[in-house]
Amino acid sequence: MKNRQWRKNKPILSIENRKGHFDLPYGTESEAQKLDIWLPTEGDGPFPVILSIHGGGFVACDKRQQDMIEPMLEGLNRGYAVVSINYRLIDEVVFPEPVKDVKMAIRYIKKNASKFQLDPNRIVTWGGSAGGYMALMTAVFANETLFDNEKDSNNDIPADVSAVVAWYPISDFSRLDHDLQVNSIFQDNALYEVIDSSDEYEDVFPISKRNEFPYHTEDSVSARFVGGPINHLTKQVEKANPISYIHKDMPKVLLQHGSGDDILPMQQSIDFALKVNHLFGREHAKVEIFPNAIHSSVMFETKANIGRVLDFIDIELKNNK
Repeated sequence: MKNRQWRKNKPILSIENRKGHFDLPYGTESEAQKLDIWLPTEGDGPFPVILSIHGGGFVACDKRQQDMIEPMLEGLNRGYAVVSINYRLIDEVVFPEPVKDVKMAIRYIKKNASKFQLDPNRIVTWGGSAGGYMALMTAVFANETLFDNEKDSNNDIPADVSAVVAWYPISDFSRLDHDLQVNSIFQDNALYEVIDSSDEYEDVFPISKRNEFPYHTEDSVSARFVGGPINHLTKQVEKANPISYIHKDMPKVLLQHGSGDDILPMQQSIDFALKVNHLFGREHAKVEIFPNAIHSSVMFETKANIGRVLDFIDIELKNNK
């Protein structure tokens, strides 16, 4: 049986000779509450903003993780500023605190936009995996006080964004293992298999076997993020699910997911888009499935797909001028 795989983490990207402002604190509770502002080499702004939210399963990685920031930095060539953020991980806090950090960072950007040549009214969020989860939360949390940090002096500033790009996100923690089991039947019984392979991949740890479904165990990443076993904390899980907060004023969302993702199954994107579009129309959430692509596949980072994502951002920000 084929093992689960994902992308190897690349090194931290150097900021040497890069234009911008780096390691700016947006909060005072943790060293993790910092952000970087990467600016285009030309122009005086105010620049529309791509807010980059790193993945790492809520346990690891950094705002300058090369493989998690480089796709967004392509936006510099189109005149976007890129703001990359760190947030508190689950070795320090549990839900909803990491989500509060993302909301606080958005408010910090808006509050200080003129100081840093940013356009506070044109912000797009973009992340993958855990960062994709956070990106989906930014689509729906603007009016949810659960995600306000009581220590944030900027709570009076709206935290809405203009559009969202979510790569292989979580939208409903309670469905993860069920969706993986459904997909494993297809993967294990397909008449033939087209494998997404690359020397940039490695076996998933600690649970790599396809027939093991890890999300409902007491020590799973999801349990550690939510604050306890998924099966036992129904109300808390519902509060943690982006799909719980869908509302009529949310921005448009582009979701991209791989059909071969056996870590965060593609149904997480499909179900979110189905619910949004059932309520608000076919084009409010667009979901694109990459055949056979695994979690964090190199397929998402081709020049063609990055261009496709940036085209979506261009259109949505033009519509939000």
